[in-house]
Amino acid sequence: MKTIWIFGHQLTPEMEGIKQMNPEEDIILMIEADSRSQWQNYHKQKLVLLFSAMRHFAEELRDKGYKVDYRESESFEKGWEEHKSQHEPDEVIIHLPADHRMRKILKKWKNDQKTDVAFLEEEALFLTKEKDWDSLLDREKEWRLDPIYRELRKRFNVLMDGDNPEGGKWSYDQENRKPPKKGLNFKKPKSTRQDQITKDVIRKVEDTYKDHFGTLDGFDWPVTRKKAEEAFEHFVKYRLKTFGDYQDAMLEDDPFMSHSLISGSLNIGLLQPMKVIERAEKAFRDGDAPLAAVEGFIRQVLGWREYMRAVYLKKMPGYEKGNALRHQLPLPEFYWDGETNMNCVHQSVKSIQNNGYSHHIQRLMVLGNFANLAGIKPKQVSDWFNEVYIDAYDWVVLPNVLGMALYADDGLISTKPYVSSGNYINKMSDYCGSCRYSVKKKSGEDACPFNSLYYDFLSRHEEKLSGNMRMKFNYKNLGKLDEEEKEQILNRARDVKKMMKKGEL
Repeated sequence: MKTIWIFGHQLTPEMEGIKQMNPEEDIILMIEADSRSQWQNYHKQKLVLLFSAMRHFAEELRDKGYKVDYRESESFEKGWEEHKSQHEPDEVIIHLPADHRMRKILKKWKNDQKTDVAFLEEEALFLTKEKDWDSLLDREKEWRLDPIYRELRKRFNVLMDGDNPEGGKWSYDQENRKPPKKGLNFKKPKSTRQDQITKDVIRKVEDTYKDHFGTLDGFDWPVTRKKAEEAFEHFVKYRLKTFGDYQDAMLEDDPFMSHSLISGSLNIGLLQPMKVIERAEKAFRDGDAPLAAVEGFIRQVLGWREYMRAVYLKKMPGYEKGNALRHQLPLPEFYWDGETNMNCVHQSVKSIQNNGYSHHIQRLMVLGNFANLAGIKPKQVSDWFNEVYIDAYDWVVLPNVLGMALYADDGLISTKPYVSSGNYINKMSDYCGSCRYSVKKKSGEDACPFNSLYYDFLSRHEEKLSGNMRMKFNYKNLGKLDEEEKEQILNRARDVKKMMKKGEL
C-alpha cells in the first residue's frame, strides 16, 4: 500500500501521485499541521484559506472514490507517525515543493525513514518542468522575461497567429497603463458564501492564531475548485475587458478594481494555469475582451509566474540573502498597523489587513518602492510580504520582492531599480488628493516623503547606478538641482527617516 502525501498548496487531483495511485489500495494523507502555521506570523485569512481549502479538497477526493486520511496535528512529524502507525504504508509519494526550506526538511526527513520515500515534481501546479529551465535560463546570457515569454507562447501555442504573435506584437504593456479617471468604477468580484467547514476553520483560527496579523471580518476567498472556477468565470465575463487599461491604476477604498484575484487559488491548485490561460484567450477569440487586456493577463500567468519560480529554483539557496544596495534600516511599524499619514501606504496596508491582498502596483510602486527608497533591510521586507499576503509563497515572494521591487539581487531579473517619487503615485492613483503631505513639494515639513527619499536614494547610490542607461533620466533630474535645493531635500529625507523610526510619519 502506498501513501500519497498531499500538502496544503497541492490541492488538485491532477497531481501525478494521485493520478498514478490505485484507489482500491492506496491512501492520500493530508495533515493540517499547526507547526507550519507557526513558522511565520501568517495572515489569518491565509490560514483560513489553506485549512478550509484542504478540508474541502479532502471531501472532493472522497467523493471521487479516493481514501483520505485527514489529520489535524501539532506537526507534520507527529501526523506522519500517527498515519504510519495506523496504515503501515510500503512507500510514501511526495511532490517536492519549490520552497527551499521545505525541500531541505523533506530531504532530511527522507533519509531518516525506514519506509521508502519517492519524490515527484509539482507538475500540475505549473506549465514548465524544472529541467526546462536548464535551457530557458542560459547561464551565459542575461535573464530577462521577454525572450522566455515569447518562447513559452510558441511552445504552448498561446495567442499565436501561425508563427507570429496575435495582433503582430508580443506585448501590449504600453497600452495597459492608463491612469484612473474621475468617476471610474468596476464590477465587483464575485462573492463567496461561507459554508460550515469554513465557519469552523474561522473559529479555529480566531482561537488558535488570535495574535496573527489581519482580520477575518471580510473573508471572501473561494475555498473549493467549483467556487474558484466560478469566481474566475465572473472575472472573465465582467472584468477582464477593463483589466488591461487600468491594471496599473490605484483607487482609494477599491483594492480590487478589475484585477482577477486568482493568485491565491492558482498557488494552491484550485485553478490550473493552462485552463485560465485558455479561457482568457477564448474571451479574446469570441470578441468578449480586447487583445491588450487578454495578453496582459496571460503574460502574468504564462510569463511572469513561471519565470519567478524558475529564478527561485535556480538561485536558491543564497538568493534570500541578497542586499546589493546594502540597506539596513528596520521595517517601519506602519507596515503592520497602517498608521501613517502617507495615504498611499495607509490605503495599501489597510487592504492587506482586511483582505490579505493588494494588487501588483501597490506592492511594487508603493510598498516596495518606499522600502527601497528608505533603505529597509531586504530580508525584513520579503519576510513581511511572505506573512501578510494570502498568495505568498517563498518561490514567488523572493524574486518579486528582492529582485523586482528592491533590486537586492543586483539586477539579476530587473534592468534597473523600480523607484519613483510621489509623482508616479499621483499620476496613477487618487491617493494624493486626500493625503496629509503635498506631492508637489520636495522639501519642508509637509513635503511628500517619497519625493525627498527618491532624491536621497539617487544621491546615496550615484556611484553604483548613474552608469545604468535606464537610470539616465533619473540622474539628469538629480543634476538639475542646485546645491541649496539639494541640501534642503536631503535634510528632509533625514527628517523623514527619523520620523519613520519614531512612528511619527
